[in-house]
Amino acid sequence: MRYLPFLISLSIALLFFKTPGYAQVSVGDEAPDFTYSSLSGIEISLSDYKGKVVYIFFYGAGCPHCKENGPITEHDIYQLFKNNDNFVALGLDTWNYSRSANQNFQAVTGISYPLLLSARQSMLDYYGNTTSYDRSVVISKEGTVAYKGTNFVFADTAEVTDTIEESLSEVVTSSEGPTTIPDRLSLSQNYPNPFNPATTIRYTLQKPGRVALKIYNILGAEVATLVDGWQSAGSKTLRWDATSPSGNAPPSGIYIYQLTTADQQITKKMILLK
Repeated sequence: MRYLPFLISLSIALLFFKTPGYAQVSVGDEAPDFTYSSLSGIEISLSDYKGKVVYIFFYGAGCPHCKENGPITEHDIYQLFKNNDNFVALGLDTWNYSRSANQNFQAVTGISYPLLLSARQSMLDYYGNTTSYDRSVVISKEGTVAYKGTNFVFADTAEVTDTIEESLSEVVTSSEGPTTIPDRLSLSQNYPNPFNPATTIRYTLQKPGRVALKIYNILGAEVATLVDGWQSAGSKTLRWDATSPSGNAPPSGIYIYQLTTADQQITKKMILLK
């Protein structure tokens, strides 16, 4: 019993000197805005992307598992949606490490989307602590939290991509409307045809989803990939330039261009005439 007064005193002390808590947001809440300097020296705010779907990777520039999972955010998330004008990806360094440390992090992970420096405050705003790094967050076009990861990035990539796809499907740009969305998948003949050295390809998507548009030679070998990722519904226009800075430009001949979606595939021929 002689320890009882000590335990009571310790309990009272902990009540008065406990670590302060921080507010945090939940799915459906308004996403806290932020403004940070990017690795390239540009000031970027979340509010700059109002009306777009934003993916955020909370990382620590010196965090070993963040370096391991960084490539997942690049290849399995960003590369999948980067061709969609309504999608943005940002990385936030919540360890507040130096610019050189973040440059090293970028080199190790191969991340090509903007990395923002000294972003620890956002870790507090979103998670209420400074230890929940290596997390994914998705912000909807309305500026609310659509997804808030509670595991390391590798563990919830499927949930993140599903959320992004669903959020992007709800975005309608000022140049689009329900009446402009086509009722079928189509691939137009390239123009001009024959061409040298560039030609234009147009196609329409009746629904959003994963799309690939590739060029093959007459033997079936892949020559170029023009699209490989998620796109919204509507009309699309691309230009293929058959020149090559490396000097390995494709020769004259017949080429195949193929449009592939989750459930359909369309193929047409084109002629490169030098």
